[in-house]
Amino acid sequence: MLADEVSVDMYRKTLEDLTVHSTRHSFSSAYLDAARMAADQFASLGYVVSEEPVAFGGRETLNIVADKPGTALEDERRLVYVVAHLDSINEAGGVDAPAPGADDNASGAAGVLEIARVLSGALMRNDLRLVMFGGEEQGLHGSRMHVAALTDSERSRITMVVNMDMIGRRNTVAPSVLLEGATVSQPVIDVLAQAAHDTSNLEVFISLDPFASDHVPFIDANLPAVLTIEGEDQLNIDEHTPRDTLAELDTPVAISILRMNTAAVAAMLGASAERSDDDSKPGRDRK
Repeated sequence: MLADEVSVDMYRKTLEDLTVHSTRHSFSSAYLDAARMAADQFASLGYVVSEEPVAFGGRETLNIVADKPGTALEDERRLVYVVAHLDSINEAGGVDAPAPGADDNASGAAGVLEIARVLSGALMRNDLRLVMFGGEEQGLHGSRMHVAALTDSERSRITMVVNMDMIGRRNTVAPSVLLEGATVSQPVIDVLAQAAHDTSNLEVFISLDPFASDHVPFIDANLPAVLTIEGEDQLNIDEHTPRDTLAELDTPVAISILRMNTAAVAAMLGASAERSDDDSKPGRDRK
């Protein structure tokens, strides 16, 4: 099972690389450094990588997009998304205020990179697209811009959008996850809930009241998106502060959510652990 290939060590290393920056504010040079580090990692794994400029408020940040085509005939391939926001913020300070953003949202961004690594050499029938969004903390600007730019053809092919935002804290007695979507998201929620049962000991909560993260623009466009987020995330009072550090993360919770997401995404992609010929290539918050 591909979920078994999720690596604690690789995930933790990526978390450390992302949080070495004192902030990943969307308008900071550190954000650009983190974004291009992610782009380099995607490229080293064989993904086709592009940058999307995101302009708002008279300033600009960017999204990083990584694509891997499936093996089915082009007109038969569906499109599966795995996304997270890369930026962080200190609400009490400005652009340069300390905002390590370990949970919000290095935890989700590192998760996207880990899923990219696990799936990089797998054979899959359908197309995979991974996105790191900028401007989330200022109002979901990166995801809103990305969804608005989708072609009708792309929209018609999307069967799953998995968003990871704050997956690294344990706020409940038992490890837990919230699957948040809308009616259009129900098939994806069902696949994720089954994957949680099959791969983890997570207690699963479900909400059909989506808000305040990058799944919302997809749902607004009637696309099947689901937020996967640590259970009872409102109990995490360290988001948007200098206290959101690696020391406060519960890595086993994040790994359980990653295993769930990897299994669900692999199933929707029609992916198998059999390696493809190019396997030798290197390598929320609630505002």
